[in-house]
Amino acid sequence: MKKILVLILFPLLFLQCKENSYISNPAQKVKQHVIVNLQNLSKELQIFENLINKNGSEADLQSQFLKCRLLFKNTEWATEYYLPKSSKSLNGPALDQLDLDENKFLDAEGFQVLEEYLYPQTQLNEKTEIIKQIRIIDNLIRAGITNIEATNVSNEQIFDALRLGVFKITTLGITGFDTPVSNLLFPESQAALKGIEDVLNLYTNFKSFNSFSKSMELLKTAQTKISNKTDKNSFDYLGYIVTYLDPIAIQLHQLQVDADIPFVKRISMLKPETTSLFAEDAFDLNAVSADENLKSNPEKIDLGKKLFYDTKLSKNNIRSCASCHNPEKAFTDGLKVATDLVGSPMFRNTPSLNYAGFYHGQFWDMRQADIESLTTNVIENKDEMHGNMADIIKMVQTNTDYATTFKTIFKTDKIEGWQVQNALASYVRSLSTFSSKFDDYMRGNKTALTDIEKEGFNVFVGKAKCATCHFLPIFNGTVPPRFSSSEQEGLGVPADAAVTKLDTDFGRYIYNPDLQQLKNSFKTVTVRNIEKTAPYMHNGVFATLEEVVIFYNKGGGLGFGLPVDSQTLPEDVLDLTEHEQKALIAFMKTLNDK
Repeated sequence: MKKILVLILFPLLFLQCKENSYISNPAQKVKQHVIVNLQNLSKELQIFENLINKNGSEADLQSQFLKCRLLFKNTEWATEYYLPKSSKSLNGPALDQLDLDENKFLDAEGFQVLEEYLYPQTQLNEKTEIIKQIRIIDNLIRAGITNIEATNVSNEQIFDALRLGVFKITTLGITGFDTPVSNLLFPESQAALKGIEDVLNLYTNFKSFNSFSKSMELLKTAQTKISNKTDKNSFDYLGYIVTYLDPIAIQLHQLQVDADIPFVKRISMLKPETTSLFAEDAFDLNAVSADENLKSNPEKIDLGKKLFYDTKLSKNNIRSCASCHNPEKAFTDGLKVATDLVGSPMFRNTPSLNYAGFYHGQFWDMRQADIESLTTNVIENKDEMHGNMADIIKMVQTNTDYATTFKTIFKTDKIEGWQVQNALASYVRSLSTFSSKFDDYMRGNKTALTDIEKEGFNVFVGKAKCATCHFLPIFNGTVPPRFSSSEQEGLGVPADAAVTKLDTDFGRYIYNPDLQQLKNSFKTVTVRNIEKTAPYMHNGVFATLEEVVIFYNKGGGLGFGLPVDSQTLPEDVLDLTEHEQKALIAFMKTLNDK
């Protein structure tokens, strides 16, 4: 009888030890916490559908929508990290998503589509569509639960995800990108911060660290500061980011160091180990190089610079890259549109090369994937440089300085076209210095910005909604915090400064003629160094920043009454006062690099 008792008790003891080990492992507790939250969200979505079927009031429907959104936001740090594709569908913009691999647009779906049916007024006549979106969201959540249950969650990943979560709140949450119609940015950002706080509370063994206490204090205070906010136009975004959001990211980084948790190694422009989005060394373009041989170094940059200013790259030895990309003008030419080799006007404005490495798609129409292919396209274009890569290779092989430098850098006796491309691209990628007054301010120099410049930042993020397309901290269309895709926008850019007719340039649509939504759409370029890059837009139609602001203030082409079928810019009038417009322009000028 005793032998039988031992045999029965032993498995029970084994299971109990295993269960205690499971519970004592913080990563496993976090995993279970996420799963429970998502299960609760699924239940609330079902309640939401029942409420629709029962013809609930507008107030009840909006209240239930907010309840679901806050549950989602509480765990968004995890869904963004572990379910990136589903997360894009769950909470992407209410615009059809471009899938170039399949050469088609995917129908918009998820919370932001649902939001448009409920705000500012609930469209009860769209009951079928509302239920459809609720079910799409619920199916994605249920599938997400299954995926996370099967995922091996680690402390390294969790802290990486938490810091990316803070960066997302900073760039897409508090800026209103995630809540374009309902303007629920404050309660949603509060819920996202609470989600991070909830996870840290599960790391009871970290409570002795000073960085833990500071993180928790900042998280709690940051939530309190926005708990009763409703007016997005009067909020101090700059103060909030500098005082709370950025310090939270810095303290989480310190906590990870204190707890001896390694930083995840992943491919990203944004360094996984960066302390802050605004740190001087936050980004590393080498990390996303397709090949080890393509990575930049100082020697390559120097060689690329030499090539950049060399007129021998053109057919008649009369034009270099610098002829059209003048460093004094932020690597533009100051002309309305570029000119060809005989001085005749071409089709488009010369874009700045500053921060060119931070786009997934080069040229205004994004037709080339990287800077290497961009260099060949420009050099061999008969109107731009009319050069020939074979002739350039011969030139550098017969030039003693070039030949020696190429062989030293690329460690080969044979000079090839890709090496010329890579040297030029290395130089162009180096033209991203993050050295503006704004950067100084974000790194602690509180005298770097004037009051009107700080006010202008708040207009940029708040009332003017600029930050919903020109994302911090690069201020272009490359989407944070992963920075793995770049957006194009249809603004309804006119052919004339008086905005009387639409420009005839179809932009990205030219290279994707089956995708009607791309008509008149162009890459969202950076606002950095914008004071130096006049005139503006792809066709140089606006001579001053004042004209640009007026165009946006009235709602783009549609706001002016132009026939723009594919405008993605909201046509709503911004109602910026004259003072707000001046402040906005004052801020944009702080983005000039030194």
